[in-house]
Amino acid sequence: MGFEQIVYFCFACFIVVIVPGPTVTLIIANTLSFGARAGILNVVGTQLGLILMIGLLAIGFEVISEQFDWFFTAVRLIGSVYLIYLGYKTFALTSFNIKDTDKTQKQNNFVLQGFLVIWSNPKAFLFLGAFIPQFLNSNQITGLQIINLGLLFMFIGAIFDSTYAIVFGKFRNIISSNHMKLVNKIGGFLLILLGLWLALNYD
Repeated sequence: MGFEQIVYFCFACFIVVIVPGPTVTLIIANTLSFGARAGILNVVGTQLGLILMIGLLAIGFEVISEQFDWFFTAVRLIGSVYLIYLGYKTFALTSFNIKDTDKTQKQNNFVLQGFLVIWSNPKAFLFLGAFIPQFLNSNQITGLQIINLGLLFMFIGAIFDSTYAIVFGKFRNIISSNHMKLVNKIGGFLLILLGLWLALNYD
């Protein structure tokens, strides 16, 4: 792929990642409730999910999409229930202090949330399978190109997703403690809506 094609691909990635979706909703919700660190950990989880998706695409998109239709459905439903549960817990919180003893568990949970959300939305996998091939060169190794373009897509996505976490983290920090309970409810409500959206989005 030439330099000009790379520029086109990066621009296309930029257009894609700036449009808010399930991943951005999750990042904003957790950042408002628990701070920028939670949002960044969500980004880590989504990146891990994308790595797996890109690896499967490199193996063979059509074969994977046909054989794993049941898997996508199961993960989507599990992820939906999990997000609704987390949204309810966040909505009911009256404090934002995370105990030191629960810090590791909390961090792991945020990473898991990011991973589940990206895999709970089968359209992400289908989109990558339709988007990346548009920029492939038939004279080069397909699998290697998919991996390289996928990693570039991940890099651009990570930058903008992390920006959401940082910006909303700053917004959270300037809010008076008297209003933090309201922000918690907003974050929890967003998680519940996200879970319901994923559960009902069969197309």
